[in-house]
Amino acid sequence: MVSPHARLFALACMALAVLPSHAADSWMRAQVEALPAFVRQVLPCGQWQEAGRQGTYRVVEANVHEGAGSELYVQWVTDPLQGEASRTTKTLAFPELNDDHRQYRFESVQCRARGAAIAITVKARYEHDEDDRLHTFTVRVEPGGGYRVSEAGARARR
Repeated sequence: MVSPHARLFALACMALAVLPSHAADSWMRAQVEALPAFVRQVLPCGQWQEAGRQGTYRVVEANVHEGAGSELYVQWVTDPLQGEASRTTKTLAFPELNDDHRQYRFESVQCRARGAAIAITVKARYEHDEDDRLHTFTVRVEPGGGYRVSEAGARARR
């Protein structure tokens, strides 16, 4: 027979074993909870270097109009230095995709590093299509901020 003290000791040990994992997951909890609900996805994607600074590209997908459409952004986030926190140095928007008069709803967003550049693949539905066609865009972003948006299989518009 196990004594009540042994049971209590076993329960206390189990509770202590759970505490470190709870504490570890709480460090950024307030900041994560503060993210706006319309931010659907944040993807780190590749590294950049510019004028003695370096960091990571961050791709942000956001819903607009209660999810009726989507918008895409790329941010340059610096690597933390000794005594200095990471910060966003540049944000790039894409009017070809972020147009509330010609709105797309993103089905998926993926990103790959391509040397010093990044390539983002967006699969989206267009609000004015009469059929339920899925559009596939590639957004290539260069380190300095230049970019090109192309649609796979797009016909030339007149």
